[in-house]
Amino acid sequence: MLYMEISSWEPQNRDKILEHFKEIKVPAGIKIVNQWVDLTGSRYFILYECEDAEAFAAFNLPWSDVCYIESVPVMESTKFMSLMSKK
Repeated sequence: MLYMEISSWEPQNRDKILEHFKEIKVPAGIKIVNQWVDLTGSRYFILYECEDAEAFAAFNLPWSDVCYIESVPVMESTKFMSLMSKK
């Protein structure tokens, strides 16, 4: 399943976020598709595939002390429209 995550943080946590990025390790079960940084500063977007709840937790838990994470399961719009047209 594809997930789009938006991570945001308070400006005072910027240095902690930078340290986390230096040490980031992607666990087995996570395949990163792409990542983007908000040029205004305090947000990060990542699109990744994950089929395993343990990998999902291992990927997100280390960040829970420094940022807010909004995870949204997503699907390409053409696939979604195809799925909906079958109903």
